[in-house]
Amino acid sequence: MRILPVFMLLALAPITASAGSLDTDYSVSLNNYYGYTDYTKPYNKMYKQNNFNSSLNLFGRASYEYNQDYTTSLIGYFMIDSAKEVENYNQGIWGEEIYLLNETPFGDVSVGQDANVAYKFAVGAPNVGASHINNPEIVNFITNPNWYKKGHKVSYKTLNSTYINTDGASLKANYITPEFAGIKLGVTYIPETYSQSGLVSKKARYKDKSAYVLGAYGAWDVFDYEIETALGFADYHKNDKEYSAGISIYRKGWTLGASYRQTEVNKSDYALSKENLYDAYREGRAYNIGLSYAFGPFKTGIAYFDSKAEKTDNHDEIITWSNSYQYNKYVTFSLTAAHLLSRGENLEARNNSKGYAFIFGLELNL
Repeated sequence: MRILPVFMLLALAPITASAGSLDTDYSVSLNNYYGYTDYTKPYNKMYKQNNFNSSLNLFGRASYEYNQDYTTSLIGYFMIDSAKEVENYNQGIWGEEIYLLNETPFGDVSVGQDANVAYKFAVGAPNVGASHINNPEIVNFITNPNWYKKGHKVSYKTLNSTYINTDGASLKANYITPEFAGIKLGVTYIPETYSQSGLVSKKARYKDKSAYVLGAYGAWDVFDYEIETALGFADYHKNDKEYSAGISIYRKGWTLGASYRQTEVNKSDYALSKENLYDAYREGRAYNIGLSYAFGPFKTGIAYFDSKAEKTDNHDEIITWSNSYQYNKYVTFSLTAAHLLSRGENLEARNNSKGYAFIFGLELNL
């Protein structure tokens, strides 16, 4: 707990300089999606086939530039999600991230509701339109018995991302080094991992437990190929340790990306217990791979996501083919076809719960 005030002093410390300037920036986006879902028997009568989802996203930034080297910013992100048609996983969200960022020649320090450095650095399968292969929105249209969020009951029985997101947007302090030879390093300190926007059950003992996260990012141009790589490590006190890695390669409109994540429990951590549903995912792995191509205002891509909980039969596979067309700077259309296969101990997943979805999207940006 003593480390956090040090980060706060660094983030808030005044910079001695001549008169600076204040700058503000904001963006507003409204994303609307309609999805038609076809479930295999006997699940086709259990879930809705027509699903609508709208999300309002607000971003704001107020920055004071002391000089060209020192800037302090107050950054806020807010999101309202109406995905109530599919009760499993997501039935309406109000999300927020508010934090202070101090940018200096000696590195960047942020304090507040921010993502950890491993998540910030992460790269992997490319996103296209409505198809985000990590924290996939596809579960707003196809129910996944292994990812459950309804009322006061929350459980994630497989990893929903190859990026380290267990702490979600809980209060934290980040430090990221200046770039050197294309490489940046980062560290995150989390006093209390209480957020449930990541992989945290309301029954989990992550609450009131500290954690730290390490991250590394590299970007280089090699023979006209733009290469990005990322590594992550997290230690969630008494709960688990997590490792992540990713790569993305771009050339002439083509992007190939992949990433991997592993979670493990040591003898000194809390014992695994099937009575607490959140325990099932604590030892698991997930990976993705994807390929996209962009030409003019069009972008198309295919991606595969696979997640397995090592101590159970819980297993998820997601395949997406997504397309987007940017009509102008305000309007973007998208069309996605997706397939989800879930297996596991849950009665609904025991016989292989399958679903297909076809999703049309209209994204408005200001």
